[in-house]
Amino acid sequence: MNCSGLALAAIVAILATQVSAEPLSRSCDYKGDGKLGPLQVSFDEVRRSVTVTTRDGQIWRYRDGVTGPINPSNPRDDLGPVEQFVKLFPGRVEVGFRWPDDGSTGHLAYFDPASFKNPAKRCLWRSFSDFAMG
Repeated sequence: MNCSGLALAAIVAILATQVSAEPLSRSCDYKGDGKLGPLQVSFDEVRRSVTVTTRDGQIWRYRDGVTGPINPSNPRDDLGPVEQFVKLFPGRVEVGFRWPDDGSTGHLAYFDPASFKNPAKRCLWRSFSDFAMG
């Protein structure tokens, strides 16, 4: 096999690993309104998806670019369809939603993605809510 064939095989192997990678999950401390923590957070960097489970069992799903409910398992907390986002920045992942009627932010949270790759690093979920909710 020539060098270009080896290079192509290596690239295909790397891409296949990234696409099939499982979401990383861990417990994160919570800083924000209420007493929701500690949280169990599942982060899928490839799919830009974050699932958060609170200590009382509420599940919130954020998927970048999706308009829909973020808590489909609990109809009493249904916000209706909201524009979800999961944005990747150096040292920070921002998660939240916007109201589709006016584009205002309804919720924003962030965490350091390095804490999912290094279990010794503290995971802290910082939450800011009620931007436009009142």
